[in-house]
Amino acid sequence: MSAFGKTLKELRVHFCQTSPASNGLRQFVASNYTAVKAANPNLPILIREAKGAEAKIFARFEHGQEKKILLDGLSAKEVEQKLTALVK
Repeated sequence: MSAFGKTLKELRVHFCQTSPASNGLRQFVASNYTAVKAANPNLPILIREAKGAEAKIFARFEHGQEKKILLDGLSAKEVEQKLTALVK
């Protein structure tokens, strides 16, 4: 993954540790977190695991603007595509 735009101020990742619907997001985080953080060293990336939580990512931009994507049931590759579109 490449660096995200400068207007992105924070990413919050929410998912369930055991739910099959969160599988793709868990796999994405496990295999891509290090590369995403290396490309965006000053970007806060918050990972929240909670039983029964929907798989979703919140992106906070300049001026407090937030966007959210739901990722239940998606593969790790689909999660990457949705995240890339979200942070453009």
